[in-house]
Amino acid sequence: MRMLNLRHYIFLASFQIAGLSSIMAQDNSNPTIETPNENNFVAINIVPPPEATVTINQDPKINTLLDVKSKMEKDGDFSDRYKIQLYNGNLNKANDVLNAAREFFPQWSSSLQYETPNYKVWIGNYRTKLKMDRALLEIKKEFPNAFPFKPEKK
Repeated sequence: MRMLNLRHYIFLASFQIAGLSSIMAQDNSNPTIETPNENNFVAINIVPPPEATVTINQDPKINTLLDVKSKMEKDGDFSDRYKIQLYNGNLNKANDVLNAAREFFPQWSSSLQYETPNYKVWIGNYRTKLKMDRALLEIKKEFPNAFPFKPEKK
């Protein structure tokens, strides 16, 4: 058997000392675990993770665009809508019909349109044919010549 030289002996001794010190350090490294109480439960303190935050950088013009788009959708600029025509004729009678329509049916928007050589009074801006049919039944009580249509997009 061969004898250990001094260099190997120092290496082994330092390795044993390092191992003992790491074992002793492990025993004292976790101070949050406590000894069991009378119910044999161990109390552990758990720290919640930090709250995450998100920062959104957007152009302020985006909100303006969204407002314009929602207004255009309400006005019916993007989709096919139904309207009801109440009158087709001269300007004086068209104004009378328009005022009467606004008086009888304030819940629906009414407008005066000019198509050469006549003026037309339109009411409503209905998304579905069902809503237009329900309104037409009510409108025909005051304006029996009213009829539904889909305006052409210009």
